[in-house]
Amino acid sequence: MSSTDDELDNLIIVDLEDTCLDTLTGFVKWLVKHKRLTNSSGVAISSRDNLGPWLGVDENLANLWMRDFCEQSWEWGALYPYSDSNKVIPKIAQSGWDFIGVARGSAKLDRGTLRRANLELIFPNIFQELYTLSLDGNVYPLLKDFDQAIFVTANETVAKSAASAGHITYLLDQPWNRQFNDLAVKRFNSWEEIYFALANLQEKLA
Repeated sequence: MSSTDDELDNLIIVDLEDTCLDTLTGFVKWLVKHKRLTNSSGVAISSRDNLGPWLGVDENLANLWMRDFCEQSWEWGALYPYSDSNKVIPKIAQSGWDFIGVARGSAKLDRGTLRRANLELIFPNIFQELYTLSLDGNVYPLLKDFDQAIFVTANETVAKSAASAGHITYLLDQPWNRQFNDLAVKRFNSWEEIYFALANLQEKLA
């Protein structure tokens, strides 16, 4: 695996959840549809991996709901783009960067097909490959097989795994990750910020 920026491939690997696709909003809408969002007390979300306190339910129940959403619902494959992702990612691709997506939710083939269709609808011809993992799947074994790339996520655990695998890791700001601090992970507020950082990196490597 490459260890220096000078050997960096023009590759961006994206953890799709809450970065490209607005997974959490889709989940909340699904909960409302099934009349499950009745105990939420309006507390700030402090963990993406444990939504129980935010939803006002037991952690195990929250995890069961999320698993049902990812593995059973059609809505998981019909998510809206997150923030400015659908406007900026095509610009990044036009600048010469290749994209690979990682979906965390279900490793089943039919769910991967559903997520691929979702991606193509929002980001046509952008993502060259898509890898699908279970909801609690470990990204490290996948990422360690790639040469050094840019990795984008909104999840602290995933960010640490990507950095450990040797990738330049960007964390997209979300309410639940604002207490996270790691010298190996750089925080960004938007895809627009990432776009300019990548442009500066390309100038540096030119």
